[in-house]
Amino acid sequence: MAPLVSAVGSDRLDTVRAALYARQSRARPDSSEASPEAQLAAGEALARTRGWEIVHAFKDVGRSGWDPHGIRPGFEDLMAAVRAGEVDVVVVTELSRLTRQGAHDALAIDKELKEYGVRFVSVLEPFLDTSNPIGTAIFALIASLAKQDSDIKAERLRGAKDEIKAVGGRHSSSAPYGMRAVREKIGNLVVSVLEPDEGNPEHVAIVERMVEMSFAGVSDNKIATTLEAEGVPAPGQADRRATAKRMESIKKRRVSHEDSPIRWRAQTVRWILSHPAVGGFASARVKRGKAYVNVIARDEDGVALTPHRGIVTGAAWLELEEKRSKRNTTGRQPGGEAAPTLLSGWRFTTCGICTGSVGQTRNNGGQDYYMCANPKGHGGLSIKRKDADDYVVRQVWARLTGADPDDEDREWLAQAVLRFALRRGLSGVQEEHREAQAHLEHVRGSIAELQADRAAGLYRGREELATWRATMEQYRTFEERCSATLEDLNERTAAAIQAPSDWREPGEDPMGPGSPWAAWDVFERREFLNLFVESVSVGPGRDPETRRYIAVEDRVTVNWRRHRLTE
Repeated sequence: MAPLVSAVGSDRLDTVRAALYARQSRARPDSSEASPEAQLAAGEALARTRGWEIVHAFKDVGRSGWDPHGIRPGFEDLMAAVRAGEVDVVVVTELSRLTRQGAHDALAIDKELKEYGVRFVSVLEPFLDTSNPIGTAIFALIASLAKQDSDIKAERLRGAKDEIKAVGGRHSSSAPYGMRAVREKIGNLVVSVLEPDEGNPEHVAIVERMVEMSFAGVSDNKIATTLEAEGVPAPGQADRRATAKRMESIKKRRVSHEDSPIRWRAQTVRWILSHPAVGGFASARVKRGKAYVNVIARDEDGVALTPHRGIVTGAAWLELEEKRSKRNTTGRQPGGEAAPTLLSGWRFTTCGICTGSVGQTRNNGGQDYYMCANPKGHGGLSIKRKDADDYVVRQVWARLTGADPDDEDREWLAQAVLRFALRRGLSGVQEEHREAQAHLEHVRGSIAELQADRAAGLYRGREELATWRATMEQYRTFEERCSATLEDLNERTAAAIQAPSDWREPGEDPMGPGSPWAAWDVFERREFLNLFVESVSVGPGRDPETRRYIAVEDRVTVNWRRHRLTE
């Protein structure tokens, strides 16, 4: 071995100062030869036999030597000691502990060590000596082999992850709130699947409660403030998440330096309820704008993967997602102190001028009106609530009880009856139809989001466009499958369904005292209208040229529901 050359003064040349370095890519609580402790012990033994003084011992645990973007604090401290002139020789068990990025990176490290008069020694590779051309060539060869070994392992790992992904299993990240990961065999693979966390039943109960509240129309913010007011610990306070390292990271990210606790927030509620695992579905992370969101993972045919045991059923979660995305359900709770009305508050009625939503108001004389919620740009629009309600409802009853219905009316009624039956619990069909319909609506929403992402320029490169096309093909295939399933269910059940007697014989005045309509509350009335009517549009109250008032029947447009449920 060539004499060591040090950057320190001559008074220290009789003492060779050694720095030990160990690295393990994944933390394992064992005493194997690959453990950092074993590596340091081997380096220490070598240094002692050669009479070197050990001045430093550095290690990196859970740090890859292959990742070019990985940060290794122990290695950085080692190089800092080298640059400070505190080290004469660096000792590792083998070259691959120092780097797995190949010959170029290894030679760059060796070059910097030489600049500071520091030598490199390997316990298991004593023939390494970069002071001559042959030794340098061997050094580069071993570094290349180390990188090749890492590449092979990385490829094998990617393959395993792809197999796990194909069955919907999990290979990383913590379980969602209220759930835990368990190891199960799916085919020939042993993967992590999720199930309700039996060890923390209170967390499961909280998620179930959140689902119920969201189904009832309670906003995410209201759910969060309710849980916070009741003193329910936020997910971030759970033992598995409130680690010292994570709490320190949160503290650094905060603008304020006050030591405030982690609280329930609308974003937290949204993240929990929108996670597909709550419904038993596998999840995939996709980018939406600047953020990443969880969506249902699907196989090559576009079918949703369902390896997990959800807190709620898949059909219930899909229905909840649809309600949360549209927020136009007939039973949604209104905000503020406003009382629910028939045609406003559930995105059912729109302004005929700007197509915006319609709200409600009351003038100084106590008259109740529907009004455009976005009047800027066209001066506003309003109509008496009583007049609009009466006209729309009588239009429905008139068509429903028509003496001489044509084919179109009969098909329209048949579809309304089918919707009614499915809502009321058609034996043996409701759950299947409900789930198929929810899947169809969800995949159509996913298609719309995917198209919007491409229009926004999120898919530009060749590989990104190929991914976009493949995903779109999966979604379209699954959409066709859902439509075919619904078509079959409709045909199988249509013959066995009859309209309720209240529809066929509502009496002389279908809205008068003693009628079914008079006995229903506003939500039941909305549900009834929603069987027959897609939406209502209200036009201007005056003719723009003559300034004459326009009659209600000429202002209000009733848009009937489409014929097929799959449309």
